[in-house]
Amino acid sequence: REVMRAACSMLVELGRVDGSDVHGRDFEEPFLAETATFYRSEGAAYMASGCASDYVRRAETRLGEEAKRAANYLAPGTGAPLRSILDRELIEVHAEALVASPGSGVAHMIERVEVDGLKAFYRLFNRVPKTLDVLRDAVATHVRETGKALHVAGNGPVAFVKGVLEMRDRYGIVVNDAFGGEKRAQKRVADAFEDFINMDSRAAGFLVVYVDELLKTGLKGMTDADIEASFEKVIAIFRYIHDKDVFESYYKQSLAKRLLSGRFVSDDAERSMVARLKAECGYQFTNKLEGMFNDMRISKETMECYKRECNKRMASAASRTRSPQNAMGGVDLTVDVLTTGYWPSQAVPLCQLPDEVNRAINKFSSFYNQKHTGRKLSWKTSTGFAEIRATFDAGRRHDLCVSTYQMCILALFNTDESLTLEMIRSKTDIPEAELNRHLISLCTPKHRILRKASKGKYINENDTFTFNGAFTSKMKRVKIPLVSMKETIRVDQNRAEGEASSSSGPLPPTGAFGSTQGGPAIPAPVEEDRRHLIEAAIVRVMKARKNLGHNDLIAEVTRQLSVRFNPSPQFVKKRIESLIEREYLERSESDRRMYMYVA
Repeated sequence: REVMRAACSMLVELGRVDGSDVHGRDFEEPFLAETATFYRSEGAAYMASGCASDYVRRAETRLGEEAKRAANYLAPGTGAPLRSILDRELIEVHAEALVASPGSGVAHMIERVEVDGLKAFYRLFNRVPKTLDVLRDAVATHVRETGKALHVAGNGPVAFVKGVLEMRDRYGIVVNDAFGGEKRAQKRVADAFEDFINMDSRAAGFLVVYVDELLKTGLKGMTDADIEASFEKVIAIFRYIHDKDVFESYYKQSLAKRLLSGRFVSDDAERSMVARLKAECGYQFTNKLEGMFNDMRISKETMECYKRECNKRMASAASRTRSPQNAMGGVDLTVDVLTTGYWPSQAVPLCQLPDEVNRAINKFSSFYNQKHTGRKLSWKTSTGFAEIRATFDAGRRHDLCVSTYQMCILALFNTDESLTLEMIRSKTDIPEAELNRHLISLCTPKHRILRKASKGKYINENDTFTFNGAFTSKMKRVKIPLVSMKETIRVDQNRAEGEASSSSGPLPPTGAFGSTQGGPAIPAPVEEDRRHLIEAAIVRVMKARKNLGHNDLIAEVTRQLSVRFNPSPQFVKKRIESLIEREYLERSESDRRMYMYVA
């Protein structure tokens, strides 16, 4: 060691004395060339072994050995070019092949969450910063391929979101533990998640279904910390979604169903989720959702006031019974008064309610109109539920939990033993598709409250229905579940009508979402809202800027709307043309791609 170091020092000093580069010419250049040849050969031999992890380990060993030799034997100036040769021959040349090694490369390690192996990869490649892009690209590609496999598997919305959350945990370990939390790697992985999630236009709806299941039953038994952690994971996925306005539309539907049916684990959990969405997207995003909570609170207070009023009337009228049910019209009525602008609604015609219910409704309407002048109540008979007490053979009684439509159908059998489909249709005015669905639900083998004349699952036009007095159940309180809408349509009808049915869940049918191959199919109300939002953004930008080029206008509008959705340039262009036709904007005569605001 001492002899070698002394010889190198002598050559360096000799060059300084006579001004020649004797050390570089006679020793360093041949030494570096021979080193490059040696490690080029050895690197190829290591690669031939086929095991990426072994290669990384051997390369790290060699790099350590050469660093010690350079420090102990060579002149100080030789270390840098030596390191450059080693980095090129052992790392840069083989980087792509190493990462892609089948059975031992990065993909193999990610699937098995081999943190130590990935950490060694990162440590080695970090010597040559540009090779880190190869490593980051490999991780991002693996994210996309795994995400595509989730789409192709088609296991349903909840399974898809759970799969995404599992992926996020796994790649979080890779980036944070193996790559030391490197920001560029985090960004590359986040972009990959965003890419594959938004490949399928149903992603926003899938996340809504997952949250719906979570808030209905998934949070039971969880601590507050676990609940907050679950919500944080949901928001992490929500950030990846482009169509946040689609999420808002479907979330509003699912929240409405949970609030009106009372099927949620915790009111605090519901509010916490909305608060997180508000923090993420702003007040405007959750304005209607918060309005729904406010309506439920006011409705509860209104019903308490109404029942107190009924009790007062009952106490003051000695001729009346002391039953609070009679005081409210014969039934125990609970009403949720909803503000039209906050809640999702459809134009569904009213059905004919039983006389007892109509009397209760009239009493409540009279009370409400006295308290709130200038307001109009519009009853929604397509929603709601009821508990009715039915008496079967031998005096058996069961409390049946049914929908409003089922209540209307069953009430008819208080006066008639048997009814045809046409008679039920005319006496209830229930929409045809819903009538079939609710009748089938009352005729299922497990909950056969009614018997139909025809055999089989479906309803025939000439069917006759009879009350089934022989129905029995081990439960005193029996819930009659609704069959899905697609179960009410015959196969031949599906072929003839193109299966144009709707889902009973919080989301439209799968076909309404588009697919991974086709472009996104946006729900009509959301599409209409987008037109207004884009036009408002265009006018707002042009009013401030007065004159703006086509590309600059589209870029600015897209930037302003990206918090809710990413409009396509073609869509923005159509709205610009519409505003020009309505004389909000005009084109410059000298440059047709320049727009001017019309005051």
